[in-house]
Amino acid sequence: MKIVYKIPQKIKCFSDPRKRKSIPLFNIVMPVLVFLMLQYESFRTVFSAPESMSKRLKNCIKGKIPKIDAVRDLLTKMDREEIRRLHEETIDTLKRNRVFREGTIVGYVVVGLDGVELFSSTKKSCPACLNRKNRNGEMEHFHYSVVCMTVGRSPHVILGQEMLKPKDGGGKDEGELTGGKRLIERLRKRHGHFADVIVADALYLNAPFINTIKENGLEAVIRLKDERRLVFQDAEGLFNRGEGKKKTFEKGKKKVEVWDLSGFAMQNCPHRLRIVRYHEMWEEKSRKKKAEKKERWIWLVTTLEEAVYEVLWEMMNHRWDIEENGFHQLKTYYHAKHCYCHEATEVIFYLQIIGFNMRELYLYRRIRAFEGSSVSRKSVSRIFCDELQIEKVKNILYGEGG
Repeated sequence: MKIVYKIPQKIKCFSDPRKRKSIPLFNIVMPVLVFLMLQYESFRTVFSAPESMSKRLKNCIKGKIPKIDAVRDLLTKMDREEIRRLHEETIDTLKRNRVFREGTIVGYVVVGLDGVELFSSTKKSCPACLNRKNRNGEMEHFHYSVVCMTVGRSPHVILGQEMLKPKDGGGKDEGELTGGKRLIERLRKRHGHFADVIVADALYLNAPFINTIKENGLEAVIRLKDERRLVFQDAEGLFNRGEGKKKTFEKGKKKVEVWDLSGFAMQNCPHRLRIVRYHEMWEEKSRKKKAEKKERWIWLVTTLEEAVYEVLWEMMNHRWDIEENGFHQLKTYYHAKHCYCHEATEVIFYLQIIGFNMRELYLYRRIRAFEGSSVSRKSVSRIFCDELQIEKVKNILYGEGG
């Protein structure tokens, strides 16, 4: 974090918007990042805690320990663009170090795009809140982000996020598609060719979205679910006549039948599309029951012509990495659904993302034995938290050049 990505050094260069600066900005932002990375569930746990937490704080801060009100006050006033640039610079370093030079799935750098709700409240709101009515008819205020994360081979790294914006005047709040398009355009502008392929859920099967992907030099692999769509009906008619039938393949315990055809059109989309249908079949065994036969149908639409259908199937299945690893980790362990400080939602979410990325890169790039081991990320967190009671982390964070 310090030597390769120089995060402590860059935090020291942040502008401080406070009038009273009795506690340096670094003495607040750096421990917040450290304790978010160590997955503490609230600022109150860290900054209003018993002796054990006080010892941990003293081991990573030189000088006065900040109070919880000072922490929230600074985070609320901080320039979120500075935090975003800090995250972007870690991605720049990652690209320079060619972390994904071998791709994440069979030579392709594949990223998943999906939306995540951070938290909601019927009582608290801010100017950046989206609004909706819940089942009880109450107005609910919430924050929602579209996230782009690498999928396939570890480490899984979050390349960027885009907060959806509330309605302007009489219009509607922004939708996930709008945020997704804006995120792709920003990542392309900031990082150049940041990926080869974007995989997404059926929500993103939309002509303007596919056009945005192609305009930014990327390819799309998108789930097809809606049987009412013309492309679905056209492809189904051809597949049911036996056209496009490919050789069946096996993956683990699954036997997968495939139908694959190209040349389909979608209104307002100038790009010809390829549609692939998969029929997965497998048996589930239990001690008490006989083997039960299972099946699942998966359809996808893609602009990627040269990839073989086995690779497309793998890409679509790895789409779940963003949900099962990224969102699950952020919500369950990094407590992204907890409201640390409402007015600083985006600043804190970026710090959580930076912490998530640093941990993933550390575990899979520095500790090569972690992958495939039985050690859980939660166990690693406990070890780091225990070491904070004895290790003088501040000697590293405040050391020469840091």
